[in-house]
Amino acid sequence: MKKIILILMILLWGQGALALSVIRDSEIENTLTNYIQQIFEVVHLPPENAEVVLINDPSINAFVAGGQTIFVHTGLITSAKSADDLVFVLSHETGHIVGGHITRGMAAMEQAQTTALISTLMGGLLAVVAGRPDAGIAVMLGSQSSAMGTFAGYRQTEESSADRVAVDVVNKLGYSMQGFTNVMKEIQAQERLNADEFQNYMRTHPMTSDRRQNLQRFVDKAGPVKEDKNFTRIKAKLAGFLWEPKLVRLKYAGQTSDDIYARAIADYRDHKTDKALSALESLLKTESDNGYLYELKGQFEFETGRLDAAIKDYERAVELLPDAALIRISLAQSLLERAAKGDAKNALDHLNHATLTESDSPLVWQLMAKAYDRLKQPAFAQCSMAEFYLTTDKRDRALQMAKRALKDLPENSACATRMHDILAQKDD
Repeated sequence: MKKIILILMILLWGQGALALSVIRDSEIENTLTNYIQQIFEVVHLPPENAEVVLINDPSINAFVAGGQTIFVHTGLITSAKSADDLVFVLSHETGHIVGGHITRGMAAMEQAQTTALISTLMGGLLAVVAGRPDAGIAVMLGSQSSAMGTFAGYRQTEESSADRVAVDVVNKLGYSMQGFTNVMKEIQAQERLNADEFQNYMRTHPMTSDRRQNLQRFVDKAGPVKEDKNFTRIKAKLAGFLWEPKLVRLKYAGQTSDDIYARAIADYRDHKTDKALSALESLLKTESDNGYLYELKGQFEFETGRLDAAIKDYERAVELLPDAALIRISLAQSLLERAAKGDAKNALDHLNHATLTESDSPLVWQLMAKAYDRLKQPAFAQCSMAEFYLTTDKRDRALQMAKRALKDLPENSACATRMHDILAQKDD
């Protein structure tokens, strides 16, 4: 249900997206969430509600689609020159949340659509009654244009309001307004390359030049941008995975830790696994407490069939980052793949922990069903599969599996209670 609502909101809000390619990564999500939590504190939103979704899209963009979740395009990060760029954009999107712009924007869009529909009906009536089809078409087109123009004007006002919130947040957090200038320059460059997308952008945003002029007095007082190792690290990581390896080696040709990190990923993608692992080992000599390095190393090892090594590195990553649910899921998957004595029970422990924050992940429930099956507990495996079908929008299959599981589940178990809840919601 969450997915359906999200897609509808994006379509109605005019983002122009029919599908979203989501990237999940503990390191990147954690870094972005930390920024958003700081921003939320400034604007008096509960920081624990901060949530980020990373979209695999090269364009420079971020958006909100209801609630307090911010969607960030990978292109925003890889094109940003500093963390200040990113913080300004995240602060701008938070301004939309604080101002309730999404809810009011949906109402404005609905009003615009209603106005356009009424005008279309009136135009059609005029064409029939007056025998003037040309006049009817003129009424239809003119009124629709006017309605959508009113909505666009509303959106531009809200964009300007969000900019002002961002200025306040950036200043209070000690970031530089140079980040705003950097982002505007990148957007202008993108506008020149993508004229059609620019026209869509301009329907709902103030002119980029106007935005720069409106905030110039704040830019004039801007201090230097911040050095932020967390930002440069996630930028290097995304570049390593998303850019062509040749470009990665060109852009990250130095000997900084970020250079080595990005090239290690590029080498792995070029099937130079030993070289990639050696590079990560060199980084671990000076960053022995960096759980994300162990996670990445574990990923390379798992995907190349080195299960014992992968499990060892994932376990170390979990020790350093016990709340990172995605790492626990990867560890559980490795354990179930190895299938040694005790691995299924160990995997189940990590998966149960992961459900605290990743209960809407189909993979969690699929792996949990596999673990229960290995432990010869079919009823609990069926319970997990019922959850799996719910997360994949297969409600009928979920109901069938819930009924089957209840035949053998202990009556007072948490699984049984949950299956009864699923069956009770069948008509929702």
